[in-house]
Amino acid sequence: MTVICYFAWPGSDVSHEASAQAKQSVPADQRVAVLFFHAVGEEPSNPNTMPLKDLEETFQALQDSDYHPISLEQFHAFIDGQAEVPQRAVLLTFDDGYSDVYSMIFPLTKRYNYPAVSFAVTKWFDRYPRPEKSREHLSVEEAKELLSSGLWQIGGHSYDGHRLIRGAHNQEGAYLTTRSLMERDFRLESEAEYRARVWQDINLNTMALKLAGVSEPKDFAFPYGAYNEDLVKLLNEAGYTYLFTNNQGLNGPGEDPSCIRRIGAGRCAKETIAILEKYFAQGNN
Repeated sequence: MTVICYFAWPGSDVSHEASAQAKQSVPADQRVAVLFFHAVGEEPSNPNTMPLKDLEETFQALQDSDYHPISLEQFHAFIDGQAEVPQRAVLLTFDDGYSDVYSMIFPLTKRYNYPAVSFAVTKWFDRYPRPEKSREHLSVEEAKELLSSGLWQIGGHSYDGHRLIRGAHNQEGAYLTTRSLMERDFRLESEAEYRARVWQDINLNTMALKLAGVSEPKDFAFPYGAYNEDLVKLLNEAGYTYLFTNNQGLNGPGEDPSCIRRIGAGRCAKETIAILEKYFAQGNN
């Protein structure tokens, strides 16, 4: 059976019965909220772009509200059930790997001493990436500097899979979860062709991350939050243990690292804190 989950706005209720049962015995203070952001800049018409001023206010609000940003290494140990975290722990993640991570967000994390993660579309690490209309992304040199800071880690967000393709009934679907429509042959690609295409993208992503200095890539955020059983299996086989969804909710120790929940940040500091307060008050999803 194929399971696909797309982006869920803050406040939506996406849960899994097995993990809900596992959480009943977990202390309320041992939860981690994985926040995800996208671009930073001045684009009022783009709901996925946050002005730098609002991000700075969000960082300050986290501090004022007694939230504790943790590192990716701390999160790994926590989700594996090997270590505890501070109360009201938060993991900060930024999707897509835009250049503003380096030019705007990096200085801010240094000022607040906040660890963070960039889930990058890694084709942009190439010296000669395929020309296309796109927002500017991190270079491999910038990614290396982020890693060398000790504050940042880089995870995968696909190599060239953050796009939509035509599938069954000529409907668009996520590149990594959709069997492509082979227009010249008037057919869908086979299951074997689909897995081979996705496997190639995963391996190119791994190579690009290693080029940037990630010695052992283990973290991957699903583009569009879309995933299925085949994609999870292929990523696990390639060494990716920690898979980040867009399913809303907090994470507890010992839960499935292939289905890590994340919470979309609000459009301003007040909204983000309100979302976090809601989830931490509930203590569950």
